[in-house]
Amino acid sequence: MCRVTAILSAAKAAHTDLLCEGPRSLLAQGEVAARPQDDGWGIARLDARGKALLAKSPRPARLEKPAFRKAAAAPARVVLAHLRDASNPAKLPKARLVGPRNTQPFAGEGLLFGHNGTLFIKDEIRSLLGKYAARVKGVNDSEVLFWQVVKMLDAYGDPALALEMALDEIRTVWVSCRGKYPGLKAPYRGLNLYLAGPDSLTVLCHWPGKNKPALLAPGWKFGQVAWRMEKGRVVFSSEPSDARPGWRRMNDSEIAVASVKGGRLQLSFRRIPA
Repeated sequence: MCRVTAILSAAKAAHTDLLCEGPRSLLAQGEVAARPQDDGWGIARLDARGKALLAKSPRPARLEKPAFRKAAAAPARVVLAHLRDASNPAKLPKARLVGPRNTQPFAGEGLLFGHNGTLFIKDEIRSLLGKYAARVKGVNDSEVLFWQVVKMLDAYGDPALALEMALDEIRTVWVSCRGKYPGLKAPYRGLNLYLAGPDSLTVLCHWPGKNKPALLAPGWKFGQVAWRMEKGRVVFSSEPSDARPGWRRMNDSEIAVASVKGGRLQLSFRRIPA
């Protein structure tokens, strides 16, 4: 159950307050001993031309605070930060599961991508990637999800629709392959997806069922994407990353679309079929 914070701002800015300052920051979430996020960290930005600027490590962020803080301090219009607590449905050796190629965020095609959750039918979805299958370099189910979303974006041209159609494909494939997975009731445990472009941020919140409590925010649970609109920026996070007021919950099966147009932030939400 990873931790993600994604921020879109109207102008380039550093976002160290939410990423590494205070007792509920993303960095602080990685230091909760009972539920460590020790399988890697990453902070990704996009420049004005859509080139990804990545700082990533397969080691715990709590052991690499100077590098994490340096990456967090770099000004950006859009930033996607991730702490990894790796799921392992395929029962892979730890040495294969954790490493640079499997550390999020992922980047390509002028996009950044992060995921919180587990896709159990990774191999089936990868088999449908077509030309994008060759772009998958690691064994992380989240990387397969990224290229599936890119495939859908190429087909439909809209980031929100791409996330929705990726979810639809996963559910369709599950109908034909569920017999291979006795004991599983669904093809995934959580599909909270974060997709960023140079001036946009699209988030799918989908985490059905009962959830454990969040790490540091009282009254919140895993899977409830938190969001807050502030002066000059909008923030989406796996849980509130500070104690200030204004945090709101995304609904299950809801997509948020944030964009910067004419120097101003725009934000909309829509529900999709559960």
